[in-house]
Amino acid sequence: MALVAGLVAARATERIDHVFYDSLVGFRAPPPSDHILLVTIDDSSIAAIGRWPWPRAVHARMLERLEAARPAAIAYDVLFTEPGGSADDARLAAAEKTLGSVVLPVLFEAPGHDGRPIDATPPIAPIGTAARAIGHVALLPDDDGTARSVLLSLPADGRVWLHLMEWAYRIAFGHPSAAWQHHRNTITIPFQPYSGGFRTISFADVLAGQVPTAFLRGRIVLVGVTAAGLGDRYVVPMRRGGPISGLEVQANLLNTLIAHRSIVTPARPVLFAAALLPSLLLLICFWRLGPGHAFAASLTLIALGLVVPAVLLALAGIWLPPTPGLIGLLLVYPLWGWRRLQAVDRAIGQELTAFAAEAAPVPPRAPRRAPLDPVGGQTARLRDAITDMRDMRQLVSDTIESVDDPLLVTDLDDRILLANRPAAALFGSSLAGRQAAALLADAAETEVTPDAMPAELAVGDRAFSLRRSSLCGSDGERRGWIVHLLDITATRAAEREREAALEFLSHDMRSPQSSIITLIEHHRHALGDADIAPRIAALARRTLTLADNFVELARLDVARFAPDELDLGDVLTEAADDLWSQASSRNIRIELEGTDQPRFMLGERDTLRRMFANLLDNAVKFSADDGVVRCRLTGDAAGWIECVIDDDGPGMPPERCADLFKRYGYRRKAPGSRHAAGLGLAYVGAAVARHHGEINCTPRAPHGTRFILRFAGVP
Repeated sequence: MALVAGLVAARATERIDHVFYDSLVGFRAPPPSDHILLVTIDDSSIAAIGRWPWPRAVHARMLERLEAARPAAIAYDVLFTEPGGSADDARLAAAEKTLGSVVLPVLFEAPGHDGRPIDATPPIAPIGTAARAIGHVALLPDDDGTARSVLLSLPADGRVWLHLMEWAYRIAFGHPSAAWQHHRNTITIPFQPYSGGFRTISFADVLAGQVPTAFLRGRIVLVGVTAAGLGDRYVVPMRRGGPISGLEVQANLLNTLIAHRSIVTPARPVLFAAALLPSLLLLICFWRLGPGHAFAASLTLIALGLVVPAVLLALAGIWLPPTPGLIGLLLVYPLWGWRRLQAVDRAIGQELTAFAAEAAPVPPRAPRRAPLDPVGGQTARLRDAITDMRDMRQLVSDTIESVDDPLLVTDLDDRILLANRPAAALFGSSLAGRQAAALLADAAETEVTPDAMPAELAVGDRAFSLRRSSLCGSDGERRGWIVHLLDITATRAAEREREAALEFLSHDMRSPQSSIITLIEHHRHALGDADIAPRIAALARRTLTLADNFVELARLDVARFAPDELDLGDVLTEAADDLWSQASSRNIRIELEGTDQPRFMLGERDTLRRMFANLLDNAVKFSADDGVVRCRLTGDAAGWIECVIDDDGPGMPPERCADLFKRYGYRRKAPGSRHAAGLGLAYVGAAVARHHGEINCTPRAPHGTRFILRFAGVP
């Protein structure tokens, strides 16, 4: 019903309704009136009188010729908006005044000048002033370009212009038309089903005196252009023929006014009611009738939906667009079928509700029998599905048993409903009905409640990760819990081994290297070669650095991120101070820029300090003696802090920058040294990722490397 009302409100079916209307409107057309006579400026008149436009004297002679016949009214549908010679204009005006029944058209131009929607240009004086009246001949084409209606009055340029045919009617009959008296300004014309039905004579024949005056007397004479290529032609609803001249359009309008047979489109509420009533009647039939009779009622109402508008248009001149009502009728039947299927769905729902207490949510089995009719087949499939779901109970139990880790299924009251064999082996048999939290607490010898279950649980010498997820029904409502104890005993053992290895690297490997450095420094004189002591000490320090980087990188992977608000400039300064001694020994300067401005961020001071120290250490190692390492700290409007570190070393090959921060990734060789293990830059990459920052490495021209780090600052 809402869809049909929307179609009426939006006039969405208007083009289809126009096709229906155009095929029927001819049956409403009144017979051509004997009062109407067309005097056409046709091709033969142009050939006889001369090229168009004609001198005003020709039109004056025509009116002088008509004066003797004394027609009831003359609608002269020719524009006289420009001067044609003072003598000829005066003669034409005199002929108009003598007749006293001549109406002339006004020229409308849209859009008008100076922002006006329409400009109205009446005939020039003295021709316009001598006419009995001046009227408009504008049409109202519909969206498809077909002219079906006109306005009896049209406001423009500060006055209201009556239609030329309304004036002709008033002059001929002495009173306004019935349509005007009933306050109907928009007139829908029932056009003749074919062109050429009105009495027509040639302009040249009248001018030559070949038409008897008795033939003209008392008629409403319409004079206008019909010659090919001169007058306007309009598409109108006709069963035969193409576009017609404007003069014939005026004749059809005048014929409508004389016969009082214009077509009326009811008000919008009536259109809504007419469109909705067929659907409502059919719905009532579906409610009361069986399927066969309801189908017959559908066909009957569809036929009436076509016939009634045609009869109303032909006999009463009332146009009710049929398409919205027909669309409603065509939609009601499938909706009725949908309601029948809904009844089947209701039966299925009742079956499933009765089975809900014992059913488990498992994939259904494919249907084993062909459906009968849709309703019977659906019922058969329902019974098959219920049988399959009963059979699937054992499959669900087997699936739970196939899980290698202990698994418990509980209800909302924490009572165990199902438990697999690993759970029975861990906690004992006869678990059904026991409280899961109490069972876990007894096994782990710790406090466990249903609302606060621990993340990990130790049962004897085994460790478990406790995971609990909701068990929901088909309606999404929680029905219980699934408690999964994931065995992580091997993982915890591997973590202990890693801690032992880190402890070994941190202590047992550092101690001998530190002792080597101490012995070298105190017993340098005992070595015969003066160069051997510094080399041994350098190798020992490198081993210490490698062990430190490995340990710190491993700890960085597992340590919880615990940031504090800090000034990144202070951290960079501290890292530069740590490298001062190493840089000074080779006369390398570390220049800092921008550290005097506070650059606050959330971070770990020790992690960032070691990150900068690794970058500066690389920059110093790979710079030539007497070189410069430049560090610049800046901030942008978006709140980001950027640190740029440049060195004057040999540079980084561009193709290796992608692997630079990977663990054991790219290792480059400092002048006079062996290859590094690649852990320093791996630590840098891990530290930047830990602080959700960005780092890029690019070569510098002509040589050197640039590292760009970006971190999110805090106000």
